[in-house]
Amino acid sequence: MNLIALPAFADNYIWMLHDGAHAAVVDPGDAAPVEAALDRLQLQLTAILVTHHHHDHVGGVDALRERLTGPVYGPAREPVPPPFEPLRGGDCIEVLGLRFDVIDVPGH
Repeated sequence: MNLIALPAFADNYIWMLHDGAHAAVVDPGDAAPVEAALDRLQLQLTAILVTHHHHDHVGGVDALRERLTGPVYGPAREPVPPPFEPLRGGDCIEVLGLRFDVIDVPGH
């Protein structure tokens, strides 16, 4: 499994996890760096994970849906751009064969 930090904006990163064929991204505030990495590495986007609703975390979600073959996951109590799979503390999901336990941490 590989973890890549994709620079975004002047002071942020979008995290991409990939196995060489499939990728998941965390908080894609800008679609362009994600699309460039997907193209460069020839990866299929299979999941988007959103931690909260601020624009610098969700701004690229809608643009990436065209390339997405799986779900968008996000906190149930946040206005994440729909459609998305709402998650709450105690939930578990599997992404790229890895188990993620959801911890509810309100606030930023």
